Amino acid sequence: MIAVVRVEACTAVGLTARQTGFILRAGFPAMSESALADEAGEPVTMAYVPTIDARICGIERLCALAKAPFDKVTEPFRTTRTSVHVSIDEGYPGAELACEVVRGSLARILTRATVTADARGEASLGAWLPGATRALEARQTDVAIFGGVHSDHDPAAIATLQQSGRLFAPDNLDSRIPGEAVAFCALMRVDTASRAGLTPLAYIVGSGAAHERAKPDNDAPAYEAFGMSAAVRSATKPLVDTGRTAGWMLTDLTNEMRRQHEWQAVFMRSQKVLGNPYYIDSPAQRIGYLGAAAMPLMVVMAATAWEYGYAPAPVALAMAGTDGGARAALVLETAFKK
Repeated sequence: MIAVVRVEACTAVGLTARQTGFILRAGFPAMSESALADEAGEPVTMAYVPTIDARICGIERLCALAKAPFDKVTEPFRTTRTSVHVSIDEGYPGAELACEVVRGSLARILTRATVTADARGEASLGAWLPGATRALEARQTDVAIFGGVHSDHDPAAIATLQQSGRLFAPDNLDSRIPGEAVAFCALMRVDTASRAGLTPLAYIVGSGAAHERAKPDNDAPAYEAFGMSAAVRSATKPLVDTGRTAGWMLTDLTNEMRRQHEWQAVFMRSQKVLGNPYYIDSPAQRIGYLGAAAMPLMVVMAATAWEYGYAPAPVALAMAGTDGGARAALVLETAFKK
């Protein structure tokens, strides 16, 4: 069995996983005027990490966001066989260079680890997890660390959102609230974690990945939701097989109606695996668009809630997707049994 043994995050509402989890639980939003301006010269409303210099943007800001959470999550693993995978946003300008710089920045912190990076965005976990799980089960590695880092605190990112009509404004609610976040989670076999003196926070129950036809640049109906439905069906199969349900849904939904329509279709098709009652959590609607940090942050939220005893259910279903159509789903279960 594969367990989540450590998590860490930095978001607009908290500099740690615990702070982020508790503030999200309380329901506080994080949007405010930023130092960036739109085309009309008006301050952009967004959620951002206030402890990072507002003059830092782009790749430098991604590295600044990732450094402290990564350093903290990897503290127990300085001498173990560790593989690290970090993702940035799909379509990030100069993605190849950005991945290499972020990878190098993290590799300097954990020098004995194998560190890789990609630009698969929100759905990166779906592509990475099966291989990482096999490597852990085959004892080819002892620890697998996955993370994502995202920031819209960049004039180029704001310009792109505005030009595509996706920048939040009082008269444009079908949009994204810009945001930034970073999250990391460490996975181990349960027996290896026990020998290392680490307590599991959550167990990986199932995962799924697929591809959606509907995208922002085509007219395919979002209500089809075949890709996300397939990913959720694969991730929840272990629940169906054992007659269990998930009482907590974690999504990457913003205010964009295209993804809302997709989720509504998936929600109706997933009724048999949803507990009663169930709780739906969409953090991006309170702390801004999460990009590549979305799925890792959902793992952080679930693990932290179970650790501190305020989770709404013992099983959680997380789902996320990219503009390019990639979709991923993950089922987690608490390691803290009553």
